[in-house]
Amino acid sequence: MTRAAAAMVAAGLVGLSLHSVFVAPGASSARVAAHGLAAASGPAELAAGSATEDFVSSSPWDGALRLLAGVALGALLLGTSAAPARADVDDVLVPVDGKGKTVMLTKEGLNRGKRLFNNACATCHVGGGTRTNQNVGLGIEELKGSTPPRDNIESLVDYQNNPTTYDGLKDISEVHPSIRGADIWPKMQSMKQSDLYDISAYMLYMTATIPEKWGGGKQYY
Repeated sequence: MTRAAAAMVAAGLVGLSLHSVFVAPGASSARVAAHGLAAASGPAELAAGSATEDFVSSSPWDGALRLLAGVALGALLLGTSAAPARADVDDVLVPVDGKGKTVMLTKEGLNRGKRLFNNACATCHVGGGTRTNQNVGLGIEELKGSTPPRDNIESLVDYQNNPTTYDGLKDISEVHPSIRGADIWPKMQSMKQSDLYDISAYMLYMTATIPEKWGGGKQYY
């Protein structure tokens, strides 16, 4: 439910509650009057009058309770709608390089990156974790902490071309899928640079939209 829709629902509930306060007593008074006329000709007039007083005096309280219930429910709905929601694709800027350049993904590009990631990377990196090394996942903090930092599209593309150890000192193209080691990794033989770009953009999109889950691996996926 969007915030606007929740606000409209809440306003409607409050309006109905107010309506019950100001309209219901009038309707109740009409019923009371009818009872009073029926009882006026008999000795039960006093008893009817007493019942009428009880009926009238209770109606405003009932209306007030309905009002409070409506307000409480409306506030609950508004509070729920104000909770953080997953952003739309068009709302997320992904870093392109280490100099502050960003790009806004399209849904087509994001879906393509997801498909490529699932086909080529998810075997070891399901949910952004790293099956072969639980200490280093694809979460944003881990990406930032590597040498060089891998927290933008260009640096991730570079890694997929020429992967190195976390400290950047040793080439690992023979043990990690890469373009450089494509003769060892058949899936990399058909990869274009645009494919690596989409995979990298998808990973960074996930770090931006679900940072509490992405990188957690099997804990969440």
